[in-house]
Amino acid sequence: MTGSKTRTKVAATALAVATTAAGAAVAGAGTANAARVYPLTSCTALSPNIVDLPYNPTRVIVSEYAGTTYLTTEFSSLWVGIGYTSRMRLDYHNLRTHQRGTRFSTRHVSPPYTGTHQIPIRTSHLGRGPVRVVLNAVNSNAAWSIPAPRCTAVIHVR
Repeated sequence: MTGSKTRTKVAATALAVATTAAGAAVAGAGTANAARVYPLTSCTALSPNIVDLPYNPTRVIVSEYAGTTYLTTEFSSLWVGIGYTSRMRLDYHNLRTHQRGTRFSTRHVSPPYTGTHQIPIRTSHLGRGPVRVVLNAVNSNAAWSIPAPRCTAVIHVR
């Protein structure tokens, strides 16, 4: 009996150690950092629907997960079921490593939902440290397109 109890305790301890180690390995594989928010400057523009909320992304939300950095901006409209389309070009320049690049996003905002541009960039392509982002958007409805002013922010990539 004593040998059986000892084997059971050893097996239970080994299982607990293996489970803890596996859980730590899985948790470490895709750890996400808390999102950070950076203000955008000079972004306000007329909505293509004219009688509407202005196109006004006020911030860049930066989140990182599993080697990818996600840059997100938000915009709104009051035109339920209609909204408008926003086409955005994002240029980035790492101020420390001098890595540069361009990404594009096309999204439609249709209330009651908020429109978002979410741009994923491999963190290795973006580089760590301070990064200047420049957004250029053109917003369109069925009748016409209205360009938004260029807006910028400096974000920090970890």
